[in-house]
Amino acid sequence: MKNSEKFHIGADVIKYLIPERYPMIMVDRVIDYQNSPRRQLSAERYVSANAPVFVGHFPDLKLWPGVHTIEGLRQCCVLLNVLHQLEDANLLDGLLELQRSQMLQPHVDKELCQRVLDTLPRIRQLEQSPLRLHVKLIAPVFAGCTIVYQVYQNTANMHSWSVQAEVNGQTVAKGEISCPSFAG
Repeated sequence: MKNSEKFHIGADVIKYLIPERYPMIMVDRVIDYQNSPRRQLSAERYVSANAPVFVGHFPDLKLWPGVHTIEGLRQCCVLLNVLHQLEDANLLDGLLELQRSQMLQPHVDKELCQRVLDTLPRIRQLEQSPLRLHVKLIAPVFAGCTIVYQVYQNTANMHSWSVQAEVNGQTVAKGEISCPSFAG
């Protein structure tokens, strides 16, 4: 990845990186990924008043279900793991090229994009693993908000993450997610 290039991955690429499909994809875009000094990922989810979850959920109150915030944090842990593995395979630039392709940019290296797509099924091992969730919901989230997810890999256990979700700078959820089947 070029140092001057911002790391942004949109919804059309995220759908290749995680197994969930609409309406259960809880991450709209990855806005930052860093591998050092500590692996971390930042992502966003815009909570639309038109989301199907609001039909029949607290009539006349567009209250976002907390379980969806937690699911977004879980999906970010999976995304962090997949991005790290793509980086290890020297394909992070290919992922950004795939994003350029999805944005209809000219002069896209289609062969590099295909290498990324061909590699993904081999590296997505964490996505179906059982996880331990220790996440506390702190404040409600309503339609019209943007949830910012922050996921940090814990250094002592490579398959454990400190997670936090914020809306307008206020923490709405916080905790830890771990994958015991990969602990070591």
